[in-house]
Amino acid sequence: MSEVESKKSFIVSQLRQLCAHCQNNPAMPHRCAVKELALRVQAIRGVPLIVNDEFRGVLNLQYH
Repeated sequence: MSEVESKKSFIVSQLRQLCAHCQNNPAMPHRCAVKELALRVQAIRGVPLIVNDEFRGVLNLQYH
């Protein structure tokens, strides 16, 4: 797993802990704003920006 994918997985796992419904009864249907945020984080694509061996973010390159 790349560093970007690893960081995204960590962020998603942390986000999922913020919703009491997801924590206590994940099978119960509800409109979960945290889940929407987690899906957005998982959808991030791009080139990792690394400066002096430190991850600084993702460059999102779009070609038109």
